[in-house]
Amino acid sequence: MLRLLLLVFVVVGLAPGTLVRTNSGTRSDVAVVMVTPVDEREGVTGALDLIGAWELKSSHGWFGGFSALVADGANGLIAGTDRGWLLDLDLAGAAPRAVPGTFRFVGVRTSGRGEVVDLEALARDPDRGTLWAAFENFNLVMRRDPDGTPATRRPPEMARWSANSGPETMERLADGRFLMLAEGRQRGATSHQGLLFPGDPVVPVIPLAFRFAAPPDYDPVDATQLPDGRVLILLRRVEYAIPARFDTAIAVADPRAIREGEAWQGEIIQRMSGAVFGDNFEGIAFVPAADDPARGAVWVIADDNFSVFQRSLLVRFDWALQTARP
Repeated sequence: MLRLLLLVFVVVGLAPGTLVRTNSGTRSDVAVVMVTPVDEREGVTGALDLIGAWELKSSHGWFGGFSALVADGANGLIAGTDRGWLLDLDLAGAAPRAVPGTFRFVGVRTSGRGEVVDLEALARDPDRGTLWAAFENFNLVMRRDPDGTPATRRPPEMARWSANSGPETMERLADGRFLMLAEGRQRGATSHQGLLFPGDPVVPVIPLAFRFAAPPDYDPVDATQLPDGRVLILLRRVEYAIPARFDTAIAVADPRAIREGEAWQGEIIQRMSGAVFGDNFEGIAFVPAADDPARGAVWVIADDNFSVFQRSLLVRFDWALQTARP
């Protein structure tokens, strides 16, 4: 009887439309993206003011799985998915808007029909518009110049990072350095491996190695720099069940405190758990206000894992001057 019950569970779980959505259509289909307000406000506590939440929806077969977020000027965001797609979001209006025609595939094509698609982090040079993407599984970094020209590299210092818990966090700091954090811990370790590259990680350079001490049971999944130089780190805790349950925290840390071989840690300033906010948030980006770059908004995005139990959520918090003081 137990074997029969297990078989029924597996069959139901794999059936289209039950636990995991199945692809439909083709990659070349144009994605029509709807952005719908979410009224829920319960489940958020901390120093940041919740301004709004929205759900992103599309019938495109490859839409979803948003795992990375980066600012695109004062009025835009670029979101990345763990299937290797990007989506531009326009923030100029009262609510975010998906820019038509911008859902595009940027995964790395390898020999034969192989592809590197597990995009988990994005970084951007605000002056030149150059974009970097970090991919798990291959622990690879891709740079895309403004004209679309790609370049890739697998930094040897990341070679032993877990294939499924590798460079989930990458941020280009204002001085041009790159901060990288491994999502997973090495066996027996109590902290996460971190690397601080002196410049573009696609160029052979030697990074400074350190450790990131996340709170117990939390893993770093993204980061964004604030105007005062500090960094917000998005942290996630997973309770494996059906459906899975998630707790999210946002910590603030100062990269000036990073020392080679030592532990670096931050202070939690925000928590998101329960109700609609108990979802799988994986991307964070600070967008400065056009009239005052010291102020702005903190945006986070959720990865729905292509599951019928989860949603692609985009949430905005205000970052005020009193919060920004060191």
